[in-house]
Amino acid sequence: MSYPQPQDYNNGHGESEEKGSRFAITTLSARIAAMISFIVAIAVFQTNDAKINDTGYVYTYKDFRSYKYGFWVALIGLGYTVLQVPFSIHYMMRKKHLINSYAFLKFDFYADKVAALVVTTAAGAVFGATMDMKKYAWRDEVQSFLSVSYIAAAFLLVGSIACWISSLHSSLALSNKLRSHF
Repeated sequence: MSYPQPQDYNNGHGESEEKGSRFAITTLSARIAAMISFIVAIAVFQTNDAKINDTGYVYTYKDFRSYKYGFWVALIGLGYTVLQVPFSIHYMMRKKHLINSYAFLKFDFYADKVAALVVTTAAGAVFGATMDMKKYAWRDEVQSFLSVSYIAAAFLLVGSIACWISSLHSSLALSNKLRSHF
């Protein structure tokens, strides 16, 4: 019985002469896109507020649980992504993983899956809460606040897609490592 050979992501010519392959560049691009998306979502959550003129009360993301969840997921996702970017840069430059052990690749595999799943739930929570609250918003200030919240949700969704792309790449890296042992 023969086992499938590891995939070559360098245009079928083995190791390319250039500094990175399409696979490594895509991995790094996905991590950077996620990082930028998280930064924008955090900035939108922090700067979005609505002041009610009658009472003087100011609504922020802290007043709604789903928005707080979205904010903290974006913040933790940003931290995780910032930690992963140097590994992606090293992989792109050297065409091998900085820590090339099975345990690390397995950790990366599961961590990417969890990160992508949690970011996806945060995007869904923020979209859902915004849609539900817009039905019952009674003031223009609150409507404006909720409309801007869609921007944070959209960037969480973009970050989610980028995390799923990174997750796919960590799956391929782990499977290639497993195939190389047989």
